[in-house]
Amino acid sequence: MAATRLNFEQWRTLVQKSPEHVADQFLARLEALSKFDRQTWFAATPFKQQLLQALNSAAVDEDRPLACVPYVLQDMFDVKDMPTGCGAPFLAQFEAPLEESSLLYQKLNTLGACFFSKTTPAEFGVDPQGRNLTNGDCKHSDSELYVCGGGAGAAVRTVSEGLVPLAFGLDTGGGIRIPAAFHGLFGFRMGNNAYARDGVFPITPSIESVGWVNNCIADLSTTFRAFHRITKFDSADAPRGYLISELSSAVSADIKSGLLGLTRELNIDEDPAIGTRLRQTLSQGSTAYQTLEARELHSIHQYWVEEYRDQYDPALLKRIQAGIDCTPQIADASAHIQECIRSAFTEFFDDYDYLILPISPVSTPEKSAWNDSLEQQILQLIAPASLAFLPAIILPFACPEGRHSAAQVIINPHKLQIVADLLSQLTGYYEN
Repeated sequence: MAATRLNFEQWRTLVQKSPEHVADQFLARLEALSKFDRQTWFAATPFKQQLLQALNSAAVDEDRPLACVPYVLQDMFDVKDMPTGCGAPFLAQFEAPLEESSLLYQKLNTLGACFFSKTTPAEFGVDPQGRNLTNGDCKHSDSELYVCGGGAGAAVRTVSEGLVPLAFGLDTGGGIRIPAAFHGLFGFRMGNNAYARDGVFPITPSIESVGWVNNCIADLSTTFRAFHRITKFDSADAPRGYLISELSSAVSADIKSGLLGLTRELNIDEDPAIGTRLRQTLSQGSTAYQTLEARELHSIHQYWVEEYRDQYDPALLKRIQAGIDCTPQIADASAHIQECIRSAFTEFFDDYDYLILPISPVSTPEKSAWNDSLEQQILQLIAPASLAFLPAIILPFACPEGRHSAAQVIINPHKLQIVADLLSQLTGYYEN
């Protein structure tokens, strides 16, 4: 890695010692980047005086849960006096500074966190590979050969490189989950909440979700508690979960091994009949998600496409066109699958507290290995939580050859209190 990853407490110590040094170090690292790296990675950064003001303000009140913690936002979220560029290929519609900040930005301010930068998203935050044909593709922290991944890949890379310990982005279709897995980071995908609707440029509004990444399990726990104020699982028994290592597409031996390592620490049921029933329903999710996404992308972009068609990424245009071509019958079939998936989770959560799925069938892939088949396999694993609007913990594990992946632990939304318990159970696994 380019730099040591510091945890929240270490950042607080640095800020308390010298806010100016923290601001200078961050800005110096940005200055050291090539022009290409900077435009693929960072969309907008406050001036030094603004960084210092945020750091000094946070240092005054150390009792706030995220006091003095620097963070970045994917450039899909509004920040007052900055434009929200969305990784768009045409600038005229997105150059004006905004008068209000997103609800997420406001919430992070109240928690004591310090905004350091906006990061460049994939074009309109959509591409699961993380591509942006206008600005260029953000590099992976380990190698230019690897896929950075996800609509919020640049935000994730900022944590991976140690520039900040916390990053937020949209996770509607895996924008946070995918790059977190490819970089070996912790994180959380929120369920239904206003942070994905107020002051956010949408991808798929009906199922929009916010996610974040951390570089250690302790910071994940701190961030979760800051947002949810939940500390305890109200049961004498450990939370009960179930593991599905694959849906209908094959998952590599490395991924299965990593999943088994995690689940040894947890209370996992092994009834095969449960898995068979769930797989039959969840495996249909990718088709339903693509239809829903295409229809809503068309609704959002239909007028811009008329004027700026030649500037759009052809892959995004293809998605939008699928929304135009979608028949009522296809839309109804998609809605039916979505309802079946939601019903399946409701029934599952009558007996279980969480479901574990991989995020990708392979560890950090090389760009040359990315193809339509791999993209479909990842979407098949990502889609169920997205369609059912469910929260999920992102738990990384190491793979051979220095590559990474992660599990998504999909949580019963009525039992969010189990998150703290699960993280407590897994702390020893990650610290050993």
